[in-house]
Amino acid sequence: MQTLFGIPIPHIVLVLEIVVLLALLIGWRYGASRMNFKLHHKAVYLVVLFHILTVGLWMIPQSIERLAVMMSNPIMFWYQIVHDIVGILALGLGAILVIIFLVKTGMPLKLLKRTRPFMFLTIGVWVIAFVLGVYWFLIAWIWI
Repeated sequence: MQTLFGIPIPHIVLVLEIVVLLALLIGWRYGASRMNFKLHHKAVYLVVLFHILTVGLWMIPQSIERLAVMMSNPIMFWYQIVHDIVGILALGLGAILVIIFLVKTGMPLKLLKRTRPFMFLTIGVWVIAFVLGVYWFLIAWIWI
């Protein structure tokens, strides 16, 4: 198993993903729900940055390495295939929302109303990817 400073990398990635979940909850609870959009955006930017790092440096290389095995028996590895597809969708939606709000400054109310359904879609898709990722972590690194 690959390690970083003696700690297995999958464990580090899981901890980072839990930090991402906490950042999302803090950004929503203390940011968006209280109209503190500055805090909300900082939390979301942190989330997208962590995801780009964890997905780019760990998850994509692992998926490419396991692609032949997953495609040889997609029914057996359905959770990882769905996790990968849903995770890429969540990361893409999150990145698009971040870019929209980086380009459009000042928090226009009209833009907030238009993008809100996409924000809920993004968080919903990300939660599905998170749950499947935890499931895959438990199967691949703990139970086996």
